[in-house]
Amino acid sequence: MELCRRRRCALGAWAWLILCVVSANRRVGAEVQYDVTCSSKQLKVAVFVNNSESIVYLEKLKGYPSCQPELSPGKAVFRLPLDNIYTCGTTRMHNKITGQRIFYHRVMIETPGEETEVILAKCVLPGGFNQTSTSGSRSRRQSLPFDLIEPEHLNITEYIEARAPVPYLDVAIRQNGRVLDTTLNVQPGTPLEMLVFLDPKSRDTYGILTSYLKVTDSSSNQEEIIVMNGCSIDPYIFGNFETLDGGDTLSAKFRAFKFPESNYVLFVGTVNICIKECKGVPCGNDQYGYGRRKRSIPPQLPNDPNKVFEVELTTFLKVEYRDELFTLKKGSISGEFDTRHANQLPLKQAATIDGDPSFLLETSAAPNLQAQLSSVLLVVAMVARRVL
Repeated sequence: MELCRRRRCALGAWAWLILCVVSANRRVGAEVQYDVTCSSKQLKVAVFVNNSESIVYLEKLKGYPSCQPELSPGKAVFRLPLDNIYTCGTTRMHNKITGQRIFYHRVMIETPGEETEVILAKCVLPGGFNQTSTSGSRSRRQSLPFDLIEPEHLNITEYIEARAPVPYLDVAIRQNGRVLDTTLNVQPGTPLEMLVFLDPKSRDTYGILTSYLKVTDSSSNQEEIIVMNGCSIDPYIFGNFETLDGGDTLSAKFRAFKFPESNYVLFVGTVNICIKECKGVPCGNDQYGYGRRKRSIPPQLPNDPNKVFEVELTTFLKVEYRDELFTLKKGSISGEFDTRHANQLPLKQAATIDGDPSFLLETSAAPNLQAQLSSVLLVVAMVARRVL
């Protein structure tokens, strides 16, 4: 196990401690060593690999051009900005009780013939780290009552200390039950499903609620809000978040869409984490907590005494038309759409989530219904034209 490094950073007249925490090193085939360093504006992850064929990338961002590591012989370095966490999907978690902020990301190491290695790199900033100190008058301490009597002897028979696990959220987009990343392209209109879920260690302790979600392009020039105050703005565009396990996992169905000037779509959301279960939001249409029509959105979320964390997370989706799927017939206004290669995923794709691969890998061999219908309608139209 590699020890984390600690640094002291001066901020004004106060010295704050930035604690860099990384998950323990594990051996899966070839030994992988790594080092994580934090500052107030950057999370640096250095991965040392002995195999020249190993591929190192951020989770779900394999091949994404803006978030590639700096490569040198035997070393890959990621520099993730903390003042703009959306550029590479770094997750920011705010402890509402202590004020502590946790930034984390997962780094994947693929080595031929070996199991994929997952590194959870995280940086913890104490509460009030970004606050500046100001001199001011001190308030007078309230004195104790004059008749207060303290016992001279205390008989402590038992001391119990327990700590709840730190929750870690993840988000995934599935097509036909399989997880997508930026190496896989989907066509506009493809039926998809978004999942937001807790890690296995935290599911028995916490529940979650998606309070806000927007979609934007990779340049942030265009954006649209699709979930506000826990409720879907328009379920016909992006379905309502639903849960079947008491709030540990949220899912919503939608169809792929894209912006005109970008092939990447970014989903940026805010998720509340509560003790045991988050308080539901009345969303109309006999639904409570995860979706309603635009005219029924509440002005604000109700106060939830069980809320302990607020998490900001980002996921990416590649949406692009593929010209090679369309074959025009010379001298005709018709064409053919190749359903054999459209929106098809590999038969096997690694999607292990914290040691629980069965959670996301629900195989489904159903072909794309929209592509089939488009092809059938085209054939019917051509036959009808010939009959006439």
